[in-house]
Amino acid sequence: MKWNFIIRLLCLGLLSSCLPSIDENELDPLKVPEDQGTLEFRFTLPVYDIPPKNIHRISLGFAYTADSLYRKEFFKKVNVSDFQEVYKVFLPGADYYYDAVITCSCAGDTCLNGAFPGGRYGMKHDFDKFNIENQKNTVIETHFQ
Repeated sequence: MKWNFIIRLLCLGLLSSCLPSIDENELDPLKVPEDQGTLEFRFTLPVYDIPPKNIHRISLGFAYTADSLYRKEFFKKVNVSDFQEVYKVFLPGADYYYDAVITCSCAGDTCLNGAFPGGRYGMKHDFDKFNIENQKNTVIETHFQ
C-alpha cells in the first residue's frame, strides 16, 4: 500500500513537470511587434458559372520586388485552404508584392468556358504592390479577372 502511494506520487510529479510553459505573447494574438505591421489578406473567390466546390485557392506568396515576383522567388508563402478566406501576416514596414492563385478542377470544357485559361487546372493570378506601415493594419482583397 505504501508503494502504491509512492508510485502515484512519482507519476503525478512526472506528469506535472511535463506541462508546457505559457508564453505571455501567445495569450494576446493581436499584439503586433513594434517594428511590424499587420496584413489582413482576404482571399475571396469570384463567382463563376462553375460549381463553387470546383474552384480552389492554391497559392499565396509575397515578394520584395516585381522581378522576384515574376521569377516566383517569394520570401514568404502562406499555406492556403479552400475553407479559409482571411489570412493575417506580420511584416516589417516596407513595400511588397503579392501573388494569389486559384484553379478550377471541373472536368470537360467547364473550366475553359468559365474563363480559366487552359481549361481544367488552369490558373488565374491576382498580383499587386502594397505597402505595410509599422503598427498599422493593411487590408487587401483579391480581384481575379
